[in-house]
Amino acid sequence: MILHATVDGDVVILSNFGGLLNDPRHFDAGKDVRQFLDQGHRKFILEMTNIRDLGDTALGLLLTLTRQIRQAKGEMIIAKPGKGVLSFLNEMQMEDYWSIADTVEEACKMLGK
Repeated sequence: MILHATVDGDVVILSNFGGLLNDPRHFDAGKDVRQFLDQGHRKFILEMTNIRDLGDTALGLLLTLTRQIRQAKGEMIIAKPGKGVLSFLNEMQMEDYWSIADTVEEACKMLGK
């Protein structure tokens, strides 16, 4: 599994997104998410603690994962984004595309856990 994943009840918390971007296998992250979807999980939190700046590659991966989750009638919340991530999303006018939480705990509450 390329992403670090923790299952907390019915919520899957994905982390190591920043480390993933430096790994040429980052395209395999969709396979990881697909496994959780196939197991019936529909609530995801993407913890972005270790990302200072979000670039085109990261945005593409984020969109791919989001599309995959939403096509399966799932939900995804971004948790703990840095200022650079928020700035990039605002600049790209995509801040409304995702729900954003300051903490993983807040994201869990938003997902009804």
